[in-house]
Amino acid sequence: MQTLGTIDSCTRNQPWNGFSAAEGARTKLRGRAAWVAKNCRIDLNSHELGYPALLQISRGVPVGALVLGRRSMEADLWLSDGKRLGLDQAVVVGKTIQRLTPESRSSLNGATNTFDRQIKMFGKEGQQILAECRVAILGLGGIGSVVADYLARLGVGHFYLVDDDIVEDTNLSRVVGADMSDVIKEVSKVEIAQRVIKQANPDAETILITDDFAKNSVVSCLTDVDYLFLAADSMRARLVFNALVHQYLIPGVQLGSKIRPAEDGSLSDVMSANRPVRPGRGCLWCNQLIDTNLLAKEAKTDEERKAQAYGTEEPNPRVISLNAVSAAHGVNDFLLDFLDLRPESEVLHYEHFHFLANKRSLVEPRKDVDCPECSATGSRFGWGDGISLSTIED
Repeated sequence: MQTLGTIDSCTRNQPWNGFSAAEGARTKLRGRAAWVAKNCRIDLNSHELGYPALLQISRGVPVGALVLGRRSMEADLWLSDGKRLGLDQAVVVGKTIQRLTPESRSSLNGATNTFDRQIKMFGKEGQQILAECRVAILGLGGIGSVVADYLARLGVGHFYLVDDDIVEDTNLSRVVGADMSDVIKEVSKVEIAQRVIKQANPDAETILITDDFAKNSVVSCLTDVDYLFLAADSMRARLVFNALVHQYLIPGVQLGSKIRPAEDGSLSDVMSANRPVRPGRGCLWCNQLIDTNLLAKEAKTDEERKAQAYGTEEPNPRVISLNAVSAAHGVNDFLLDFLDLRPESEVLHYEHFHFLANKRSLVEPRKDVDCPECSATGSRFGWGDGISLSTIED
């Protein structure tokens, strides 16, 4: 992997006692960030003297410095063309997501009364983080439409909505916001989701993508989002989602529900799933959640599938309440982890609900140390634009 440059780092060991309540968090964060910024200015002055010489020694390789606090960070990066860059924020992705910034965030603008009750939980700064957040929802059917509604009401500010399907009459029992007029007009699912989002949060920005998520032109629009919600059924969508998480270090979650009928017509299982996936953790490949046989079937044309009798399969049963369970737990995890409201856990868990048995299971995902997708020694983890994604041609 290419060396990006020389970093001179310094950690400030100023006392830090942590926080609990939202107001305390905001006050201490502001004080801490201001302390780092003040001391960074002293360090930056010394860079004027030393870094031009370092650039000559490094033969054009960028040089820079980091000043690290417990909850803050400043950077000064010098490039060979004379440009000098600072730091907007550093994002640390574990199970939770931590943000390190040079200074406290700007105050929240807009109608705070709308979000008054939740601001009492995580403060105006947390609400500002949600307003700046960019989420991608992949699939806007029964689960994705619920996710869109929940996120809009939380105040998430930027949405990428991806689905190539229009709403049909069989969707009306599950797609939030859809009605018969949408069926008659052949309205796309992303347009319905946009309408629901704008009703809940008029300030939200939405980008509609009515195309196959697995296409290269679609995926290339999503490499800079902050969080991925996979609510699509296909194995190809799982494949590309999994690659995005590990290649671009984007946290995400795979959501689903399933109803399994028994041969005698009874029900063998009724379940909802909430499967968080983080860079290097919860990999769908490692956990055999990407079926290669189904991948091969999805790669065939419609004519090929019909010729091989794939088209005779019955649609799977779907119920909105099962979708809502999966969506609610996925959005709850997003909220708690994205705002860093709970301690970092050593173990990531999938969450499975089996309703016939009245059972909730926490499943520790498997991890293959040699996995080509998620392991540090593999061919994908952390490579970003350095390698191609597992997409299909446009």
